[in-house]
Amino acid sequence: MPRARFWALAILAALSACKREPSFDERYAGAQKAIRQKADELDQDMATRAAEAQDLTPQATGSASQAASAAI
Repeated sequence: MPRARFWALAILAALSACKREPSFDERYAGAQKAIRQKADELDQDMATRAAEAQDLTPQATGSASQAASAAI
């Protein structure tokens, strides 16, 4: 009888240690959250790069136009 109790407790402990797998809806929600976070990161990166590109783009000034027409 003591062995039966031991095995019953061992099986019960093993079963209680098991986690249930997430449902489809839980997995979908997790994937959707990860995709939104990645999209936000990409949007932020693109906005930063666009701002940097605008800062690096030379602005046409009158002196640059004059220099260009003088070279022709």
